[in-house]
Amino acid sequence: MIDSIKQKLEKLNPLKISDYKKAGVFIGILNYGEYLKDPEIIFTKRSSLVSTHPGEVSFPGGKWEEGDIDLYDTALRESHEEMNLNRQSITKLGSLNYLISRHKIEVHPYVGMIDCEQNLVANDEIEVIFSVPLSFLLNINNAEFHEMERKNEKIKIPSWVYNEHRIWGLTAMITADFLNTCFDAGINTDLDIIRGQYDH
Repeated sequence: MIDSIKQKLEKLNPLKISDYKKAGVFIGILNYGEYLKDPEIIFTKRSSLVSTHPGEVSFPGGKWEEGDIDLYDTALRESHEEMNLNRQSITKLGSLNYLISRHKIEVHPYVGMIDCEQNLVANDEIEVIFSVPLSFLLNINNAEFHEMERKNEKIKIPSWVYNEHRIWGLTAMITADFLNTCFDAGINTDLDIIRGQYDH
C-alpha cells in the first residue's frame, strides 16, 4: 500500500501556486498493530469555543507561520500542537494538490503513514480526536452527496457520518480527493470545477 500511494501521489501534476495565504494539513494513516489489517485515517473535531470553524471535523493542520521550513513542516507542527503527534514516527508519502477554502486559504494536504502507537492528546482547540477505517470511507454506500453553489456554479460534494461525526465541507472534499487519487475510489466530485474557479 505504501509504495502504491507514493507512486500515485508522485504522478500528480502540481497546480500553479495562488496568491492566497497558505495552510498545510496532515492526512495521517494509522498502519501498525491492529490497523495493519484495516488502516484508519485520523480526524479531529474542533472545539465549539474556537473562533474559526468551531465544532467542525477537520484534518490536523493550520496556517503557515514564519519559521516553518515548508507547508509539510506546518502540517506536522500543527499536528503536534493540536494532538501531540510524534513526527518522528511518520513516513511521508507525498501530497495532494491544494484546494481553496471558502475563506480564500490555499490548503495543501500531506499524506503520511503513522508507524507506531501514539499518545494523542487534544489541546484546547480540539474537542475530539478520532479515526475512521479506510474500508468505511471506500465503501461508496457510506457516502452521502449534496449540492452546493460555489462561484455561481452548482457542485456536488460528498460527506460521511462515522460514530456521529460528520465529515463534510473542505475536509470531505480533501478526503474524496485522497481516496480517488490513492485508491481509485471513483467518488463523484466536482473538484476540478472548484480548482478551475481559482486558476490564476
